[in-house]
Amino acid sequence: MADDTENKPAKKGKLPIIIAGAVLVAGGAAFAMTRGGAAAAPAAGAGAAGPKSDPTTLGQIVALDSFIVNLNEERSTRYLKVTFSVELAEADEAAVTERKDIIRDAVITYLSGLTIEHVRGSETKAAIRDELLQRINGALSVEGGVRNVVFTEFVVQ
Repeated sequence: MADDTENKPAKKGKLPIIIAGAVLVAGGAAFAMTRGGAAAAPAAGAGAAGPKSDPTTLGQIVALDSFIVNLNEERSTRYLKVTFSVELAEADEAAVTERKDIIRDAVITYLSGLTIEHVRGSETKAAIRDELLQRINGALSVEGGVRNVVFTEFVVQ
């Protein structure tokens, strides 16, 4: 019985140590996050003064509406639904919004010319991404306006 009494306080004695350890870990993580945020803030400010197309800095992300097109198939009706965002380099969101209809026309025209073979596999998606990048930059009339195209949805039916 005396042994049971000695074990119970020992377990209670470990609980505060575990809690203290968890608090230290959480505090260390919070410190690292705030210190990292403070170090990143001058870099963002320096990026605003310097060139916007710095590949190490994430550009502004602008989500576009979904695109649904018929694929160019003779014997069957296939649909492609693509949703993506663009990462801006030189352009700003106002330029994308202002030329939204021209961008949509360029994207729809390109996507509706694709066949099922053009949209299968990861290699084809990389080629589609590259072509979309060129067409969107052409529609924006700003050289290097869009740095990247990021697919958020890609469905073939």
